[in-house]
Amino acid sequence: MMKLIVEFLGPSRRLAQTRETTLEVADQATFRDVLCQLATRYPALVGTIILPPTFEISPAFMLNIDGRQAVDDLTAHPAEGQHLIIMVMEAGG
Repeated sequence: MMKLIVEFLGPSRRLAQTRETTLEVADQATFRDVLCQLATRYPALVGTIILPPTFEISPAFMLNIDGRQAVDDLTAHPAEGQHLIIMVMEAGG
């Protein structure tokens, strides 16, 4: 098992009613597995941010790793201790 920290920003924080949480996931878990676990723990995220039944993240939001890069492949594997952030996609310009 590995531990991940998930931080909620903006609408995801309001829906989850918490700033962050720590998840324990299997060593071979994918980012989709992380979203599935979050959907179970915070059902208010489902439909707006986490889309059933595929557990994709809504196009209006992104899953960010350590404030450095967006997750673009939900079948990839997080690493122990990563800080994941659910945040609104912002338009550049």
